[in-house]
Amino acid sequence: MDARNKVDREEIIRDIYRRGYEYEQRYDGCAQCTVAAVQDFFPVNNAIVKAATSFSGGIASTTEGPCGAFSGGILILSYFFGRQRDDFSDKSMLRRPGPLVRNYWQRFIDEYGGYTCREVQTHLFGRAYRFLDNEEYYQYEEAGGIKDKCPAVVGQAGAWLAEILIDNNVPCIKS
Repeated sequence: MDARNKVDREEIIRDIYRRGYEYEQRYDGCAQCTVAAVQDFFPVNNAIVKAATSFSGGIASTTEGPCGAFSGGILILSYFFGRQRDDFSDKSMLRRPGPLVRNYWQRFIDEYGGYTCREVQTHLFGRAYRFLDNEEYYQYEEAGGIKDKCPAVVGQAGAWLAEILIDNNVPCIKS
C-alpha cells in the first residue's frame, strides 16, 4: 500500500468513526447509526439501515441481546460477504463471512469485555442499565450514555468495519 492509499485509509476510518459517534448522539439507535456511518462511505442499500432498527439497545431496547453496534456490524459484514439467495445451493457460502465476523467479535471482547449490550454497558459504566425502565434510562443518560459513552462504541464499531472492508477490497464510494 502506497503512502497516498494509507492516508486515504486512515482518513476514511477516522471519518466513519466521527460520523458514527455523531449519528448516535443525534439520532440514537446504535445499530442503525453504525450501518449509516459505514453507508456514507461504502455502497450499502438503505434496506440494511431499516433492517437494523430493532437491533439497537440489545434487541428492541431490552439490553439482553448483542450490542446494537455489534449487530449492525454483522449486518454490514453479511451484506458484503454473505451468501446470496442465488447461492443457496452452495452451503460453503454460508461460512464465508465467518472469519471476518469472528475478527469483529473478538475486537468487541478485547475492547469491551464482551459483545452483549449489558457487557458493553458494564465495561463503560461499571453497571448495566435497563432501557425499558424510564428511571434507569434517565440514569443512563445522566451517566453520559448518549453524550459520549455509546457514541464512542458506535464510532469504534464503524472504524473496525471500515478497516475490515478496506482490507478486503470493498470499494469505497467516497474519499
